Amino acid sequence: MRSIALATILLLGAAAAAMGQSFPNASTTSGDVALTYNWERTNAQPGDCGCIGLNGGGISGSWNVRPRLAAVAEISGEHAGNVSPTGDSLTLTSYLAGARYRVPQPWQRGPHAPQPFVQLLLGAGHAGGGIAGAGDGTFAFVTRMGGGIDVPVRPHFAVRIIQIDYDLTTYQNSVNDHQNDLVLGAGVVFRWSHGRMSQP
Repeated sequence: MRSIALATILLLGAAAAAMGQSFPNASTTSGDVALTYNWERTNAQPGDCGCIGLNGGGISGSWNVRPRLAAVAEISGEHAGNVSPTGDSLTLTSYLAGARYRVPQPWQRGPHAPQPFVQLLLGAGHAGGGIAGAGDGTFAFVTRMGGGIDVPVRPHFAVRIIQIDYDLTTYQNSVNDHQNDLVLGAGVVFRWSHGRMSQP
């Protein structure tokens, strides 16, 4: 009876180990590709109501350089039409790169445990549309910082349930040439592996 119990324990342990290997988290994969829907809140000109909501999306890719640290590249674009009485529009496009850090979670375990991250991205942005004023058709420096939460649902597939970023842009506006925007996002994440990285 004791040998049967011992064999059962060993079998369950082996199964658990196999499940852990077949369900990698963001720290043990080599990188990911994410597709997101974005909503951005911005203002047209200084002194105007900060009430323009833009809809769009983005695609990002990451490569893990350490178990929890990744290099990230991202392209996103948001658009709003008829945002003035004259029917002007606004389109913002960003081309960014930077670093992402996966926050450790010693209090939560399991293959479906939420996986938070923080990131800092820098790059260039382009503004288009009549509502952009002096910045229409120009490029500017962009800083985007924030983070989000991914929830794994399959071995190499996760849902990004929320991403919140502060977006600092420097488009010309004839006053102070900077904008403070909020970007909210959600989407899907496809993770890929090449070899095996050790868990930190």
